[in-house]
Amino acid sequence: MLSYSGNTERNMKLYTEAEAPLLRAIGKLNYTNPFTPERLELEEIILGRPPAPERRVWNMHDGLRGTREDVAELGRLVEHWALELRRRADAPGVELDARARDIAEPVVIYHLFEKYRAEMTGQMLRNPEETRFDCYEKFAADFDHFLSRPGRRLRCSYDPERTFAIYFQIHRAFHHIFDFIIGGTLEAGKLRAGIWQSLFTVDIYRYHRALYDRMQEINTLITGESGTGKELVARAIALSQYIPFDAKSRKFRTAYPDCFRPVHLSALPQTMLESELFGHRKGAYTGALADRIGYLEACDPSDAVLLDEIGEINAEVQVKLLRVLQTRRFQRLGDNAEREFAGKIIAATNRDLAGACREGVFRHDLYYRLCSDVIRTVPLRDLTGGEPGELEKFVDITAARLLGEEEAKRFVPEAMEWIVRNLGSAYPWPGNVRELEQCVRNLVIRGCYTPGDAQQSGGTELENALGRCGLTAEELMRLYVKVAVRRSGSRLKAAGQLGLDRRTVARYLAGETPRS
Repeated sequence: MLSYSGNTERNMKLYTEAEAPLLRAIGKLNYTNPFTPERLELEEIILGRPPAPERRVWNMHDGLRGTREDVAELGRLVEHWALELRRRADAPGVELDARARDIAEPVVIYHLFEKYRAEMTGQMLRNPEETRFDCYEKFAADFDHFLSRPGRRLRCSYDPERTFAIYFQIHRAFHHIFDFIIGGTLEAGKLRAGIWQSLFTVDIYRYHRALYDRMQEINTLITGESGTGKELVARAIALSQYIPFDAKSRKFRTAYPDCFRPVHLSALPQTMLESELFGHRKGAYTGALADRIGYLEACDPSDAVLLDEIGEINAEVQVKLLRVLQTRRFQRLGDNAEREFAGKIIAATNRDLAGACREGVFRHDLYYRLCSDVIRTVPLRDLTGGEPGELEKFVDITAARLLGEEEAKRFVPEAMEWIVRNLGSAYPWPGNVRELEQCVRNLVIRGCYTPGDAQQSGGTELENALGRCGLTAEELMRLYVKVAVRRSGSRLKAAGQLGLDRRTVARYLAGETPRS
């Protein structure tokens, strides 16, 4: 532990043993996924009181419209401790040991994060294209004051440029995850936590040490039902990647809105699709009148290409994409020159790719290259949990985009009354958020909404099979067991959910009829 070595204060410590748990908890705020229960547990330790019962998860409606009072109180408390530790450390002859450094430095890092949060976030929202952040000059002076002590034997664990860049990444991630993922249920919180892990991993210490500038090498696959916001998840990830900062110019290497490059694969014919992705040489095909740079070639390490509806591409394009994922190299159409892909691949699909592999229409090796990081979006019925209050948040956001906030305040109560009265609070929204958006538009224009036949009939494998009819009881049970195993992830869990023993589940999966 750091102690004062001056003659008059030889027995004084940088912090007492009683203060150490509080300081450790403050330091852990830097490295905790803010959408997990651990974040609220740390707040409870630091503030000395449990969170309010309604704060089971961070709710975006508080997060977007101002700083939670608990966060503001945390900021004031941490500022006190950062200044106090700096004051105590000014005694003559003080020298940090590793234990004291590892406790004190994260306190300062969180203090600086909170001190510059409003300024960095404000500039980010006012002018997203601006890459110059002049507040770095003040930040660097504060960093030097708190962490760069002359003559200190132990080197500081943090670099000011990288710390500033990671601060900006965290601000962007927090804003975009809140902005794109609506809801205050636990399911919404889990989805936000999963997106955060795709950016910073489960071990943010390791991310800070070694992975911050290598995450583009890890591909992300987003799966889920149609209309559940897979592109929004991809956008949140793409706009929140690490972007290097240069202290001399006070500029980030690129403007973050330019980092997202979506390609809707099923909407393009094959030649045009390959040209969009890989580029082409003049004359490579009819209509190729000039050289073209594709999305992959235009990417730098902070960019991400979304391959939307990845399950719809043909075998030839699958082979070419596989090579990109394996070697990060490719060729333009009509050209033999090797080019390098520097960015990140995000793929999205509502298809069961594992099933497509078994059917022989999707390559196993491509699938395993894509699924190193998987996010599953959540159906609207699960995001709301059947609670009218949660559904109202989605209606509110949708109506505000269409009508403006003032008119939405008048419209939303009418819309919710109509929905609950005519569809019921348990309506499953098979078309998910996309269906809800159409419902809101119908209510604005016509005052009513009729679910379409396609929405009512489409959905899960089991629902589709029931709609076709003609299944025997044994066939239906076999399919039901198959779906339960796939969704639970194991035969044992499925057996518990279905009230069957494991051997019966195994026989159904094998196509046998269990003994009576």
